[in-house]
Order: sequence, then C-alpha cells, then structure tokens
Amino acid sequence: MIAIKRLKDLNDHDLWKLFNRLGEVFSSVMDVVIPIIEDVRDKGEEAVIHYTEKYDGIRLTNLYATEDELTKGYDNIPRKEIDAFMQARDNIFEFHLHQKRENLIYSREDGSKLGVIYQPIEKTAIYVPGGKATYPTSILMAAIPALIAGCKDITLITPPGKDGEISNIILAISRIIGIKRILKAGGAQGIAAAAFGLDSLPKANIIVGPGNLYVTAAKAYLFSMGIIQIDSIAGPSDVLIIADEGANPKWIAFDLLSQAEHDEKAVPILVTTSHDIADRVKEEITMDINSGKGRHEIKKKSISNNGLILLTDDLDEAILFSNNFGPEHMELMVSNPMQYLPKIQNVGSLFLGQYSPVAAGDYYSGTNHILPTGGTSRFSSGLSVETFMRRTTVQFLTKAALKKGLEPIGIMSKVEGFDDKHGGSIEIRFNDDQE
Repeated sequence: MIAIKRLKDLNDHDLWKLFNRLGEVFSSVMDVVIPIIEDVRDKGEEAVIHYTEKYDGIRLTNLYATEDELTKGYDNIPRKEIDAFMQARDNIFEFHLHQKRENLIYSREDGSKLGVIYQPIEKTAIYVPGGKATYPTSILMAAIPALIAGCKDITLITPPGKDGEISNIILAISRIIGIKRILKAGGAQGIAAAAFGLDSLPKANIIVGPGNLYVTAAKAYLFSMGIIQIDSIAGPSDVLIIADEGANPKWIAFDLLSQAEHDEKAVPILVTTSHDIADRVKEEITMDINSGKGRHEIKKKSISNNGLILLTDDLDEAILFSNNFGPEHMELMVSNPMQYLPKIQNVGSLFLGQYSPVAAGDYYSGTNHILPTGGTSRFSSGLSVETFMRRTTVQFLTKAALKKGLEPIGIMSKVEGFDDKHGGSIEIRFNDDQE
C-alpha cells in the first residue's frame, strides 16, 4: 500500500523525481487553455458562458451571484457552522495583522532621503475551486490578507454546481467577509475573465488561490504575458513528516491520510529514524484504506502512487532531505522540536511538535494554507499580506549627494557603454556649476 525504503538506497533518478515533482505539468493542457483565454479576451461574457456550458455542462443565465443569493446563502447555514468559521476568521486576522509593513524613509548626512513605500494592489481576484470539495476556508485565507493590505475591490471566482448556483457556505462566508461580487465561472475561462475584465467585472491586477491543472496553466500563461500578477504556480499538495521513535504512529498515519484525501495526486511522505514507527504507520494506513472510510478511492490512489516512508540514520539526515524536497507542509514530530528550527529550510508552512497537525493550519490556527507546492518552497513563500502589496523604492537626492556620484557614475556608465546619456544625464546638471 505504502512503500518503506531506506533513504540511502534511493538513486539519483529517484531523488530527482522527488525534488522536481512539478514537472512539465502544463504542456498537456496549454493547447486547450490558450484558445479559451484568447476567446474570453475577444468575446468576453459570451465566451465565459460558452466554455462553462462546454466543460461544466452548465448554461448560465446570470454570471454573477445576486445580493439576494448572498443573503439566502447566509441564512441557510446553521449558526454553529458560522461561529466555527468566525473563530477561524479572528485567528487569521490576528496572525496576518502582524505582517503589515510600514513605510520606511531615512536620511543621510548629505540631506538625501531614501526609503520604501508600500501600496495595495487594489483590484484583486480570488479563485476558490469547486468540484470534488468545497473550500470556504480559502476565501478567508485569501481575502483577509488582501483586506489588511488595503485592497478595495475583491472579486470571488468560483465554479457553480450543476444547478448553476454557488454553494450556500461559499455565499455565506463571502457575505461575512464583505465580498459582494462573485463570478460563477471556473477553469481557464474564469481566470481569463478576471485577467481581462468583463462588461460588469473590472480587470483584476492580481489573482490568487488554488485550482486544477487548467486554472494553474491559465494563471501561468497570463502572468507570462504580463497581463496579471499571480500568487504561485500550484501543483498537487504535499506533506512531509519527520518523526522519531517517540511519535504516535496513529497520529502520523492520520496526518498523512489527511493530505492524501485532498486529491489523487497529493504527496504524503514520512521520514523517520525508527523502523518500528515505519512499520506501525504502514499498518495504520493499510487498515484505514481497507476500511473504506471517507474519501476512500482518493486516499488509496494518493497513498499507492505517491506515498512513501523513508528511513534515515538520524534526524540531521531527515532534515537535509526535507530541505532538498521543499515541502508545502512539514511536520516535525520529535522531542524538543524547537532546537531543530535553525536547521530547517525551504518549507511552505512548518508544524512543530505532536499537537500541530497540518489540519490546524488548514482551518484554524491563523497561518495561511495557500502555500507553494511541488518543491517551490525552495524559492517562494505562501500567501501573505505582502502578496497584495506593491513595494516602491523612493529617493530624494540633494545636489551635493549627486555631485559626489558624478565621477563614479561617469566611470561605470562608460564601462557599460552608456556614458552618452546615462553618464551625461548626471554631468549636464553640473555643466554650468559655478561653485
């Protein structure tokens, strides 16, 4: 069901596949995605309606959720469920408020002023997937940092159900957060609609949120064309758990399976120093799969195709593997986990100790669950307030400060072959200097 291997027995090809697991994920769908994008650009709402019917089997009569739908959605959700999401909302607000950046301006002795100013990307689109599951928590995770950043115009893009309607919980959370515009379209056509704008939909300047292969390919293509900013190029979700002999094998199994139930392509990996833990985790996973509980077929495929238990000689070897793997989520279920924190690199979100499962971050603790996947945590970070902000550098130079740079700028611009106007633009300011 899930293989147990010694890390040292993996060859270079095995390791390369683990470390470069995003692969050529878009090549198979770009021939479909690009024509959809071009049609939406040229035909607008007509194209969105056409492709929603073609791929989702839904003939939309209204592209947008109405205020009445938002109200009814909220009214149809039990108070207990609303309260649970509101507790999560409060924690997410609290955590992300600490991320807000202040403008910085400082002075040099010569009177020059330099600094950085932060401004919100005001027009934002949030994609929330549908299909195999409903993800109202993704609204909280995306909208809250956008609101804290100061975004004034937020559009939610989400595919409707077979009845052409948005689920009540999506409507309810949108209403609570203050999102008033919901486009009932998913896939590449929904992404293109946000990127180009429609008759009743302002063009967004950034789009965030996870989606399927077609959604991700559309985001990547539109970003490559300079049309819209995106949060990341997302692949299948993953978790890497590092555990010693003191960890609870049933808890480990549940945490691996909680990742597996996301998607057939999810990647659940355990790295442990203990043969006993490896065997007992495998046994727990096998029992769960054989029980037929929950999202049985999805879990089974994820575990069988992508699951792995690796044995290492010590925790340092396990951490080195994680640093190269670049997990989206990493759980460190060992004694005194804080002492290993300085050694850990390249993780989207880190969960320390026995009582910090990934699900707590997915739903409640306050950290963001929209994270870099496929090993991209080696060079990128999860969604944050900064995602929705532009950083602009500022400089005000005095005459004395610029004159100090006259000679070195002249030399450097000449080295690079730009002394005529680069160097000249400095020199001309002192040609008539009488000092």
